[in-house]
Amino acid sequence: MITAARQGTAVQDHLRDRQAERAMMGRLLLLVYPLCLALCTVSRLSRLFGRPAGRPGLSIFAEARATAYAVVGGAFQA
Repeated sequence: MITAARQGTAVQDHLRDRQAERAMMGRLLLLVYPLCLALCTVSRLSRLFGRPAGRPGLSIFAEARATAYAVVGGAFQA
């Protein structure tokens, strides 16, 4: 019985940690996304006035979201 209770609390602790990690990742995304959006916008504007390149594949918002997920995901992998 004691072993089952310990395993139950260990599972609950693990789930609580995962929820806290997800909440922190969400907050980081809210913090990083506007910065990535600004950088993607500046990048598009510089391409607009610079050498003409091919048409970009993603919208600015999708590119910023992908960049933010990559930055925050890299922070959690380190």
